[in-house]
This record gives sequence, structure tokens and C-alpha cells, in this order.
Amino acid sequence: MILLVTASSRAQESAAALEQGTGQKTQVAGSVPQAVTRLRNADYEVLAIDQSLLEADFRALDTLLNHAGTAMPLYVNLSLHSVERVVREAQVALRRAEKERRTALRTVERDLRNQLRGEVTGILLTSELALRDPALPTGIAAKLHLVQTMAEKNARALACGVRTATSNEQFALSVLRHESDPCSLA
Repeated sequence: MILLVTASSRAQESAAALEQGTGQKTQVAGSVPQAVTRLRNADYEVLAIDQSLLEADFRALDTLLNHAGTAMPLYVNLSLHSVERVVREAQVALRRAEKERRTALRTVERDLRNQLRGEVTGILLTSELALRDPALPTGIAAKLHLVQTMAEKNARALACGVRTATSNEQFALSVLRHESDPCSLA
């Protein structure tokens, strides 16, 4: 969804063009307070801010950006630019926002995978050391073997690499089912 912040008489025309050109629902806020209210109540992909609105209130930009959340800011000038140009810039902003989201997701996945690898390695080492204890009762040894087997499967799964959303679901199911090689789903 796109939020267009403008007091321009071309607001509705521009919003309609943005909807048609991007496929994103577009809402119009005619003032900074109205935009802040909308930003608090919904998530937006793009926050299109008419520069003429910013000239009237120098604090407006800070206020809007402080409430924008993850919306990609886009600065437009409806008094100078054609609606076609505004649509093209919104399309670029949407692509840029999607690219940034994918990059952030990959970073989080990598960091989580690395953290989990460390935890799984710790479980493997601890269980192996415990299993070497000759005084370990048989029932506890059997349970430790099970923990070690599950940790080994998780270690193999973590080594499989990045997956798509669909294969992530298949991967999670394979781990829950304790399948022998979840990497074979990739």
C-alpha cells in the first residue's frame, strides 16, 4: 500500500495513477497530522511525500519519517512532475523496498543459522562427552543418543544453505519428521 502525502489539487488523480501503475492500493493524506494517523493505523510499502508540503513546514519531514516504519520514503513534486514520472519513481521505490527486505531477510537467516550452528555444536560436544562417561546409566545414555542424533540432523540441515519459502516449509516438516536427509528437498 502507498500513502501519498500532499495538499495538491492533483492528489486524487495521482493516487489513481499510482494504483493503476503499481497495483498497490494508494491512500491520500492531505496533511502531516492526517498522514501520521494513517501511518499509525496501517503498514505502507511507500510513503510518497509531496515536496511542496515540506516547504510549508520544515519539521514535517522528521515527523513523517519518525512514523513511517518500514515504508520507503519517496519525494515527489506534484506541481512539477507528471503523474507518469511519479508512477515510475514509485515503481522504482517498490522494487528498492523489496530488494532491501530480501537482503534483510537473508541477513537475519544467516545470523540465525550461525547462532544455531554454535548451539548445535555445543549440544553435540556435550552429549559426546557425557556418553563417554562409563558410570552413565543406560536409560540416560539412550536419551543422550537420541539428543545427539537429533542434533546431528539439525547440524546437517543447517549446512544445507538458504531456501525459498516453499522449501523452508518442506524443510521444517522434514526436520519435524526426523527424515534422514532434509537437504535432499532443496
